Order: sequence, then structure tokens, then C-alpha cells
Amino acid sequence: GGWNSWSAWGDCTKDCGGGLQTRMRSCKPLPSEGLACEGVLEEGRLCNRKACNTNGRYNSRSQSLRSTDNRKREDPDELQHYGYPAPQIGDPAAEEWSPWSVCSTTCGEGWQTRTRFCVSSSYSTQCSGPLREQRQCNNSAVCPVHGTWDEWSPWSLCSSTCGRGYRDRTRTCKPPQFGGNPCEGPEKQTKFCNIALCPVDGNWNEWSSWSSCSASCSNGTQQRTRECNGPSYGGAECQGHWVETRDCFLRQCPVDGKWQAWGVWGSCTATCGGGTQRRDRVCYGPFFGGETCQGPKEEYKQCNDRKCPEPHEICDEESLGPVVWKETPAGDAAAVRCPRNATGLILRRCILDEEGIAYWEPPTYIKCVSIDYRNIQMMTREHLAKAQRGLMGDGLSDVLQNLVEISQDGTSYSGDLLSTMDVLRNMTEIFRRAYHSPTSGDVQNFVQIISNILSEENREKWEEAQLIGPNAKELFRLVEDFIDVIGFRMKDFRDSYQVTDNLVLGIHKLPANAATDITFPMKGWRGMVDWAKNSEDKVTVSKSILSSGLSVLDDSSVFVVGTVLYRNVGNILSLQRNSTVLNSKVISVTVKPLPRSLLTPLEIEFSHLYNGTTNQTCILWDENDGRASASASPPGAWSWRGCRTVPLDASRTKCLCDRLSAFAILAQLSPDMNMEKVLVPSVTLIVGCGVSSLTLLLLIIIYVSVWRYIRSERSVILINFCLSIISSNALILIGQTQTRNKVICTLVAAFLHFFFLSSFCWVLTEAWQSYMAVTGRLRNRIIRKRFLCLGWGLPALVVAISVGFTKAKGYGTVNYCWLSLEGGLLYAFVGPAAAVVLVNMVIGILVFNKLVSKDGITDKKLKERAGQMAVPLYGMTLKCSKCGVVSSAEVSATATSNAM
Repeated sequence: GGWNSWSAWGDCTKDCGGGLQTRMRSCKPLPSEGLACEGVLEEGRLCNRKACNTNGRYNSRSQSLRSTDNRKREDPDELQHYGYPAPQIGDPAAEEWSPWSVCSTTCGEGWQTRTRFCVSSSYSTQCSGPLREQRQCNNSAVCPVHGTWDEWSPWSLCSSTCGRGYRDRTRTCKPPQFGGNPCEGPEKQTKFCNIALCPVDGNWNEWSSWSSCSASCSNGTQQRTRECNGPSYGGAECQGHWVETRDCFLRQCPVDGKWQAWGVWGSCTATCGGGTQRRDRVCYGPFFGGETCQGPKEEYKQCNDRKCPEPHEICDEESLGPVVWKETPAGDAAAVRCPRNATGLILRRCILDEEGIAYWEPPTYIKCVSIDYRNIQMMTREHLAKAQRGLMGDGLSDVLQNLVEISQDGTSYSGDLLSTMDVLRNMTEIFRRAYHSPTSGDVQNFVQIISNILSEENREKWEEAQLIGPNAKELFRLVEDFIDVIGFRMKDFRDSYQVTDNLVLGIHKLPANAATDITFPMKGWRGMVDWAKNSEDKVTVSKSILSSGLSVLDDSSVFVVGTVLYRNVGNILSLQRNSTVLNSKVISVTVKPLPRSLLTPLEIEFSHLYNGTTNQTCILWDENDGRASASASPPGAWSWRGCRTVPLDASRTKCLCDRLSAFAILAQLSPDMNMEKVLVPSVTLIVGCGVSSLTLLLLIIIYVSVWRYIRSERSVILINFCLSIISSNALILIGQTQTRNKVICTLVAAFLHFFFLSSFCWVLTEAWQSYMAVTGRLRNRIIRKRFLCLGWGLPALVVAISVGFTKAKGYGTVNYCWLSLEGGLLYAFVGPAAAVVLVNMVIGILVFNKLVSKDGITDKKLKERAGQMAVPLYGMTLKCSKCGVVSSAEVSATATSNAM
């Protein structure tokens, strides 16, 4: 620290005789050091030392000092106050220091002071040194520290976004220490704030009273309303209805009576000769005083006015298995439920013959549909309904696959054909929409289904179905629509070639600017069936035909060309007439877009199906023909208009046609040619089989008559061999007359297969018996059982396996009741027969070696046992010639006689 400057000297205390002047200084300690200033705070000096006059003033310095001394003695405190030392005993110049004063503070660091006075003496006129001294004093007590506030925090946000709110701020108190006082004042300050007016939601007023009922009777309604107050300042509208309605009922209204619908007519009081029928109706009401119904309650009419049939004009009750046909007059039809595996009705008409006698027609199953076909038909209709609503679906391919598997086993009723045609039409319509994009598998299944229903085993059902169902027009139109849909709807479609047992279909998609000639069918196509490969039918579609299809051609224009070769559609659809016959297969040609006209004729070459026919004429299916007819049959017929016939040779004809359709050859039957006579075996065949059978039968009779003399294993084998040959001859004759009966023809072919194989096996048994006789092993009767198993058991096993694997398909064809030449079934006969021939050759060589050996030449008994070896060798030769019988499509009389 340090002292400030001295102040100026004060006034002298006396005017004369010696007075005292004082001055002071203050201490300015440094806060960082905390140290007090050292030295005196106040000092004094003498003044006005001249002597006073008699009026009280001193005249000399000694008098002044004495005066001061007297004053000191009189007022020592005053002198001490001015810095003069107190009087000291024994010290003539100054007094001793006074005691130190009390510490200026009661705690912490303080100050103590002491003073002294200057006293005059005889030898001194002035005191030296300070009159006052200071020193620090340290109090052991700690000073209390009072609490102090920190700075206020910022004001908070307003507590409300609208309306009146508040905001506040706070401060923190540093706590007091050593007994200090706490902070004084508030810790938190709050003030009000108001940002904006708050929105006020609308609120409903009270409901009004209910209005009067809207109806004076019966059920009515009442209403009441309410109003909404507000909203204000952006508030929400009132929630709820402003109007309420409730039912009210005052009384029942009168209801007049009302007639219900007429009931069905009751049964006629007479079945013929005139009777009456009655029907009635019920009046509903009146109620609550209404009017009654006006008009009659009953009604009558005449019925069964026709003449009562005579007894001979009524078909008697008849039972066919579990079905009972009740007595029915001529002209009516009776109906019974279809079998359990089908739905619908079996119909049977009673008609009069030429003599007026009533008789039953064969029952028709056109209204019967098998359960499996019905289920597929219903599923297809469901898919079509979804497609018409624009929905997407799946599972359609599975439906087609199921129908393929079902139709492969044939149809049970003619109604199944109608159901299948309906399914295929619906499938085509589904493919036309975006519901399902057809795949290559769908195309293959669709064509396979058509092939299945065109199989020969469905011929009788087609004849029945055409009475009210599909004819040639519907079949051709279905295939034509299918070709159109596949060509333009199938994704990334180029070409498709489908080969089946009953038709070959080709679909070609060609760009308009790169069209080429199309030749159909393609004989070298992979998987081509034999009947199409060996056929000489051919159609050529010139590229010039395609150029006239569109009015304006550009790079994006395309054509879809569909060609179909039907194997037997003419026979299936009953296109044959009494004097004419369809003498070729049917070929159909379709081009989309349809050409306006054909610049180049369409060339179709047909091979004839029958020889001996005349007047070969090219025909096409004309849908416009017959439209003006009043007939109930569907429009369309075969027509020669539009085609020109060009004969090529005796077995082939070319057609040049100027329109697109289905084409065929129609021929005239010669007067001496009757197609029905084909069912009767020829005279040569009858004579050959008859002579052979009679000869073998005579041989059996001779053996039986002398049996006691020739009884042996060899005789048993020979008799069984003759029986198998006789059975084969009989089945050949029967099979020639039953080609149109699918069931009988199949049975004949299966039994013919069995007896032909048994003939070969009995030849093998004869060779086996000869070998055992030569070797000396034929000793007991167990051998005979083995012979019977080989002769009859082995053929039965082969036939059973063949029938099981093929499900009897291929047993019987359109032209003969024998194994089909297609599909490989014929090897079920050729294979075992060739094996028998080979084994016979081996056994013959072994027997021959045994006979010509050294022992065999000298053994006479061995020669006797082998004496009849020529018989089995001759039988083997006969069976080899019999192979020629079954390798022909028709069993000719010449082949049969040679075989026998």
C-alpha cells in the first residue's frame, strides 16, 4: 500500500502565545497485498508563538509553552487528539505513548492506534516524532459471509400459444457462510404474456322439438334439428348431424287384398279324348279394413283334345336293365334319370311304324353329361365369368390338362361331346381376353382334346349328338376361332405344328413384307404320325394370297395362316349319303386377316379313300348356303361352288378354289357298289376259312374216335393246335362284320390276338415235346401241365399285358378288327411270334444233330420217337404263312386260305 499526500496545515488553534496546527494523510492499501501503511496518520506543529498582550496574550515563548503545558494539564484529551504526546513523567520534552486502542473490527483484520503529546520544558522548545501510530490487529474470529444472488436467467417462452399466458425467469442464490445472512429477495419472477386470440370451436344449440309424423297411418318419420354456434378465430366446425330422424307409427293403414300368381295347371282329368285342367290363386289380404280381391279364384281349360290312341298305338312298359320305360303313347317321349355317374335325363321316343304300330326308338343320352365333364364345364364357366369382368386368373391350364386325361378314355354319353364343345368354346373366349395368356402346353392340350373327341369310338355318340348339337359348321368354326386367337394373342408366337391321332394342325405367323408359300402337311416333321406321313393329301397356300389380305401393308402387318388335316371327320359327322360318299380326308385353310379375294387359286390335292367311285367333285363348306332356308338346322352346307376339279389320276384329284374354307372330295357311288356290303365278308374269305376249319374239325373227330389207340402227349398238342386255328378262322369272319361296333370289334381283335399267339405257342410246345422225346426225358404227366401252360397260358399273359398297357386302344380299327398298324401295338404279336419261330429253329437244329449223331443212327427207338418231327416243322411253316394274314389292313380270302 502507500500513503496519500499530506493535507494542508490546518488553522492555528491560537492567535498568540503559541498555538497548534495539524495535517493528515490517508492510506491507500492495495487489495491484492492487503497490507496497511506504516507511519503516522496525523502530525502537528506549533504556531503563533509570539507573546500575547495583557488581554490574555503571552509575551514570550516560555509563556506560550507554559500555557500549552497548563492546557495540557487542564485538557489532556484534546492535546492527544491533535497528535501531541501525552505528558511523560521524567521526560521534560514529551509524554509517553497512550495504550493501543481497541481493534477497529471484531472479526478478521482491523487497526489499532495510539497517540502522544508534546510537553514544553525549559530546555526544549519543540518535540520531534509522530504524535500517532497505527498497527494491524488480527482477530481470531472468522467474519460471516452473507448469501449473494447470481444473475437472472433469460425470460422463458409464453406458456400459451394463444390467449393469456405467463413467462418467468429465475436466479440462483450462493448460500451464506460462517453465519452470514441468507439472500434477500425472490428467487423467481413471473409476468403475463398474450400472443394471439385462441380459436373457438363451434358448439351445438339445443335440439328443436320433434316434427309431426310424416304419415297419417302405418310407418312414418319425425325430424328435429339444431344449429351450430361458431366457430370463431379458426375453430373447428360442430361435429355430428344437424338433423335427426326417427320412426313413428300412428295406426295401421288399410291394405287391399292382392292376388298371388296363378299356380301351375293341375293334371288333366283325361289323358286323351278331351279333359280339363284346373289352377287356382290365393288372395293375400285384405288387412285393417282394406278391400277384398276382385276376380275369380279358379280357372279351367281344356286339355288332351287329341284322339285317344288305340292299344297298338301305345308303347308298352319296357325294362332295359335297371331302367324302366313306362307306357307312353306314340308321339311322346319318356324320360328317366341318367345313371349315377352322370346328370340329366335319358330320353326315348315312342313312334309309329309304317303299319301304325307303336314301337320304342333307341334311348338317347344327349341330355346326359358325366360328372367329370360337368365339373370341368362348370369350372370353365367360372373362369369365363371372371374374364368377362376383366379379372386375372390362374389354373386354366390345369383344367385343360384334366379334360385331356378324361377325354382320352372316351366319352360315356353323347352329352359329354356337347359339354366338351362348350368347354372348348369358352376356352377360346377366355384366350381372347386378357384373363389368361395361352402357352404352348395349352395349345397342345386344346388340339389333343379335339383329336380325342374325333376318335372312332365316339362315332355313334356324334351321330346322336348331331340331332340337336354340333355339326360340321360348329367344329370348323371352333378350330378357326382357336387359330385366330392363338396367332394374335399368344406371346412371342411364331409357328406351331400339332400332330395327333385324328388331325394335324399347323399355325404360321408371317410378316406381310416377307411372306412365303406354305405347303401342308410337312411330311418330315418330327413326330409325324403314320397316317399323315403316308397320306398323299397336300395343300399349297401361295404368298400372293396373303398380299390381298390388308388394304395397306406396312412392316408391322402380319398374317396368321392355319391349316388342318382331319383324318376321319367325314365319317364322324355322317357326311356320307346313300348315293354319294366323302371320298377324301377333309382339309381346312384359314387366313387372318381374311383376304378380300384370292388372286391365286388355292391348290389342294386329295387322295381317294375308295376305289370304284365316279364323278369326283371338289366341295367346300359354305356357311352362306342354307341361310334363307326355313329349316331348323344350322345354316351352312357342302357346296361345289367356288372350286374347280382337276383329275390327276385314278386315285388322286386336285382342287383349285377361290375362297378359304374346309375342302374335300365328294364321289358318286357306282350302281353295283354299296358301302354297306363292305360289312359282309367276301365269298373267297368265307370259302377259305370254311374249308380250313372243316378239315381241322374232321381231323379232331378222327383223333377222338381212335383216341384209345393213339392217346399220347403228341395227340393232345395237335388237338389244341387245331382248336386254336378253328377259333382264329371263326373270329376272322366275325370281325369282318363288326367293324362299326366298337365293343365287339375290340373283343374280336383281343381274342384273335390270343388265338393267333396260341397257335404259335402250340407249335413251340410240339417242338419242346419232340426234343424231350429224343432226349428220353418224357416220363410223367407233370410235363402235360407244362405244355398246357405254354400253349394257353403264355398267350393269355401277353394279351393281358398288352390290354392293360394300352387300355384296349389299338384293338380294332375302322376297316378291320385286328391290331392297329399304328402305335406299335402290332409288335405285341410279331415279337412273340418271331421269338417262337427262332426257338423252333434252335430246337429243330438240336433234334437234327441228335438224330444224325453216331448214337442216334444206331438207336432205333430214338428214330421211332423222332418219326413225327415233320409235323411240328410243317406246323411252324403254316404259322409263318399266317403272319401274312395279320399284316394286311384287310384280311383277304387269299391270305387266309394260304395261312390255313
